[in-house]
Amino acid sequence: MQGSILDLAVPFFLVLIGIEVLYSYVSGKKVYRWNDTIADLSTGILFSLTGILVTIVSLWVYENFRIFCSLQTLFGVPEIPLGPPIAWDHTGIRFDFKNLGGWIFVFLAVDFVYYWFHRATHEINFLWACHVTHHSSEEFNLSVALRQSSFQRIFEYAFNLTIAFFGVPWQAFLFAHGILKIYQFWVHTRLIGKLGFLEEILVTPSHHRVHHGRDPKYIDKNHGGILIFWDRIFGSFAREEEEPIYGLTKPVTTFDPVYTNLHVYEEMGELIGKAKTWKDKILILLKAPGWRPANIGPSLLPSPIDRARYAKFDPVVSKERRIFGVIEFFFWTILSLLTLRFFKSGTVPIWKLFPVVLYLIYGFHHTAKILDGREWNRTSLGILAFGAVIVSWILFFL
Repeated sequence: MQGSILDLAVPFFLVLIGIEVLYSYVSGKKVYRWNDTIADLSTGILFSLTGILVTIVSLWVYENFRIFCSLQTLFGVPEIPLGPPIAWDHTGIRFDFKNLGGWIFVFLAVDFVYYWFHRATHEINFLWACHVTHHSSEEFNLSVALRQSSFQRIFEYAFNLTIAFFGVPWQAFLFAHGILKIYQFWVHTRLIGKLGFLEEILVTPSHHRVHHGRDPKYIDKNHGGILIFWDRIFGSFAREEEEPIYGLTKPVTTFDPVYTNLHVYEEMGELIGKAKTWKDKILILLKAPGWRPANIGPSLLPSPIDRARYAKFDPVVSKERRIFGVIEFFFWTILSLLTLRFFKSGTVPIWKLFPVVLYLIYGFHHTAKILDGREWNRTSLGILAFGAVIVSWILFFL
């Protein structure tokens, strides 16, 4: 399996994170915390581990949908010209304006569909559950861009079937979608101020800081991927006035990437169990986050934040715990990278990698206990040791 353009960008992401860490340290602007950053990177690794198979299946569905259900197949609409928009030879540079128009259409379509998917994840509860992970950090820096839900791609690719309907091949879609995701990385920073006239055209760090804010006036604003004018057209735009307070209106008091992926699903399950009618059970899934049936209580609305009293979740742990937690994190990271490499190379059967992924999920969960300052005992260490034996047996002896 070949890597995508997004895979090629990951090393540059890590370099830029390192530069931002160094600059923030030199300038005295504290925008990173070791525990939160490990949580960001752990969540991003789990996203990669669980999402790669989802991507393969989703692209297969996408391409088959395009082949059998596109405008070209159903109504004989001409194919979108997607050849090279620029060519050069001994006569000089030549522009193919048909191909250029085709690629502009693809990029606009990907950005437009992303806007509506992103907006839906903030306005529909069961979709919010697959996106909330990205907003769970109380920091805002480049590493937060990597804090992604393990389930989001399932629903995101479903939205992108609309692009397949217009006849865009999966290769062109994946390229444009990868560019969009790469663009979104750099807007996760507090160290870049407003950018003049670009604020009127593009999603900028200022616009995206608003999007991550939990202040009532900032909630559910600025959903665009690259272009900000979708928000302007459809009434979801807000300018940054003062810097936001970042995170969720109900903060998660843990650095556990497993919990941050699942806690809204758990909450929805509890609410559905308490709802008296089937209508209310369905509405819990479809209404906005915070909506409650009358028999449970009033809906939850965001309240103003007392900035003087606001404190981030930042448990104090011993130096020994910090060292042990960092060592554990690097161990799981190396094992994860090896797993992804084996998956893409095809040298190890996929079924053998599933228990490895489950073991890694538990490993990152265990590291979070250390970051949170929670108790961990012989039982958890025993599970890690027993898991290592089982995984080794599966990989090397079956």
